[in-house]
Amino acid sequence: MTKGMAILCMMVLHLFCRTGEDVLGTPLLWINETTPLVFWFGFFAEICVPIYSLCAGYAQQLLKEQGKLTWESNVRRIIKLLVNYWIVLALFCGLGFLLGIDPSIPGSLTDFIKSIVLVHSYNGAWWYLNTYILLLLIPHQIWMWPVKKIKYQYGLVFCLLFQVGWYFITRLNMIPSVPQEMPVAVFLEKEVVNLLGIMPYILAGAFLRKGRLMEKCNDWMQRHIPHKLHNTVLLLFGGVLFICTNLAHKAVFVGIVSVLSFLMFNLLKKSKPVKKVFLFLGKHSTNIWLTHMFFYAYLFKDLVTIVKYPLLMLAFMFLLCIMTSYVVMGIESVICKLCKWKECAL
Repeated sequence: MTKGMAILCMMVLHLFCRTGEDVLGTPLLWINETTPLVFWFGFFAEICVPIYSLCAGYAQQLLKEQGKLTWESNVRRIIKLLVNYWIVLALFCGLGFLLGIDPSIPGSLTDFIKSIVLVHSYNGAWWYLNTYILLLLIPHQIWMWPVKKIKYQYGLVFCLLFQVGWYFITRLNMIPSVPQEMPVAVFLEKEVVNLLGIMPYILAGAFLRKGRLMEKCNDWMQRHIPHKLHNTVLLLFGGVLFICTNLAHKAVFVGIVSVLSFLMFNLLKKSKPVKKVFLFLGKHSTNIWLTHMFFYAYLFKDLVTIVKYPLLMLAFMFLLCIMTSYVVMGIESVICKLCKWKECAL
């Protein structure tokens, strides 16, 4: 379900974290002349990538505890993810070629081939693809070594300090630049920087699982807060966190906000319909992530703005992406059957 929350945040971030002339659609409520109210939701939704990364780290630690985390299992995840990506790539490049509405998609044959091997991208959201694959290629004994050796309390503090330190390093442009005449080095530097950017959250997710922090928080609430008030307290906490995050308006706090949001979401007691919605979004989250930018930024640029108002735009975006996801999943199912591949969860 948490992946469903993360993809919802990603959509809100990309559609609504905008001010001035960059605002999409026709927001009805404005904070001032340049800032619509939905901007607050967009700014808070910057937790999307950290939440995804927390989920990845948590899952890797869980698989390790279950004895299911192996090189072979990670390779299967990479293959499934790449097949998923290649289908999306072929689908939208094919549409771009047939419709001829955006000369950059598919662009040249060289661009298309480079995209197949992940050294070119038609979509700004695809950067995480390389980063996640690189994480899975690194032996877990290496990157999970701190999780094994450090107590989870100290580990979470370390992750927070790591995230804050990395924020200032990138903010102050302290990373040595690589000459543009060395494209391979430029590409490698970008991938390493992206990986280091998500590592605090990957490790934090693993520490959360190691320390059973969700279970401990739930036990504490059971002892100190009446059961009927659990959701009320958590939602009030979430509201305060939302307001404080926007009033402070500092991206440096995204680490602690993401961890608290991750815990709050998982501690909430959800009704069956709510669970079904987030499980459904989680099921389609990979395809939504890979496709959504085509419907407002590339190829079908500004398509979602035809419905004008923020909530309608968000609903329309989900409709387009989920319809596309079913097409992608259908093609993937046919390929898996033809190649006799077993399904593997990402």
